[in-house]
Amino acid sequence: MPITRCSAQKRQTLEEFYLDWANEDSQISSNLGKSMIEVIGLINMTFKETEIYGLTSHAHLLLLNDNSDESDWYVVIIASGDEFHIEYQLPKGKRPWRNATVKGATKSIKEFKDYIIIAMTESEGWVDCRELEGLYDKIKTEKKAYT
Repeated sequence: MPITRCSAQKRQTLEEFYLDWANEDSQISSNLGKSMIEVIGLINMTFKETEIYGLTSHAHLLLLNDNSDESDWYVVIIASGDEFHIEYQLPKGKRPWRNATVKGATKSIKEFKDYIIIAMTESEGWVDCRELEGLYDKIKTEKKAYT
């Protein structure tokens, strides 16, 4: 199931929003837009069943588990052109302090796919999602270590 832009931002799809950035005269904005379109494509190819809603906040893409701009965000993505950044909230029961997060970055889109899967799982925003559980188990089975 493709990532859907939160209905509170219904003026454009996520692809249209980042295409506007990609067409900017500024090299920085253009690179960011192109990279974010690549990330959206990656999400759409990876998740066929999982409901993911996107909310844009400046250059950031917040991943939500429901279609409400009032819901908690679980994962934040920003692609700067040559690097992909991710941040996710630790679940409330695992936070050492309020609003604790984990951040990471990579230059590899292939590796970033795993980061998205890990962040969605570890944030506990998509509990009981079989597709996500299967993707996460595959990462663990392949014993990929990103430390």
